[in-house]
Order: sequence, then C-alpha cells, then structure tokens
Amino acid sequence: MNLLDVLDKDLVKVPLTASDKQGVITELVEVVAKAKGYSSSEFEDILEAVLNRESLGSTGIGNGIAIPHAKTNVIKHVTMVVGVSRFPVEFDSPDALKSRLFFMVLAPPSEASAHVELLASIARTCTSNVFRRMLEQAKDKEEVIRLFME
Repeated sequence: MNLLDVLDKDLVKVPLTASDKQGVITELVEVVAKAKGYSSSEFEDILEAVLNRESLGSTGIGNGIAIPHAKTNVIKHVTMVVGVSRFPVEFDSPDALKSRLFFMVLAPPSEASAHVELLASIARTCTSNVFRRMLEQAKDKEEVIRLFME
C-alpha cells in the first residue's frame, strides 16, 4: 500500500489552525470524523487511540514531518489525513525541528501490515527537500493533491 492508494481530497486540510501537538491531532481527527460521518463517541475513540499511541513516543520523524497514527476498530480500512500548518508545531522530533506537514494514519487492527507499508511510503515520498517545501507552501487541498499526483 502506498500513499496514493489512500490520498483523498476530503481528508486534506490546509491550513491547520492548531498551534500545539494535541491541537493538531484533534484537528486531524475532526477532519476524518466529519468526512466519514463518525459520531461523537467514534471521534473520541479515534482521538484517544491516537493520543495513546503518541504517549508511547513521538511520531515526529524529522524534517518538519509528523505521522501520528493508531489502530482502532472505528476505522474499517486504512485511512490517511493530511494537514499542512502555516506555522511550525513542536512535535518532539528527533532532529528537534518543529513540524509543518502532518500525515495521520488510522487503521483497523486487522490491517496492521498495510498500516506499516503506508507509514514507510509516506517517509519515502517526503525525502525530497524541494517536495516538502512545495507542500508547506500549498495554498489549498487541491494543490496538495496535485503535488502528490505529479
């Protein structure tokens, strides 16, 4: 599974408005909950799963990228939410750089291998400094989608 398999315009938010880690995660969960029509209890279950995973160790991977992720039974298939922040957010990355690009990956427990494949695909896709800068400067979700499709 790669990033293009799950890229969905309805699951992209530009710009994010939150200014801290928990706020960014909450905002990304709000995007998927709204797009998929999840109830408030399903929203809370997803948020709790992502925050619990984050408490085990930061999902900031460096180079201005964070990939918060979790497995939860609320999600039926591997799902990815993309968010771009205009302002860097502290995400405890190993290189100490704040993050502006966020890829939240959610999966049911039964799709653990696809979940790991997607995490690797995101890391590979974002190795280019030029590509990351272009994403950071994207004006809207349509531009984000276009950048990934090129």
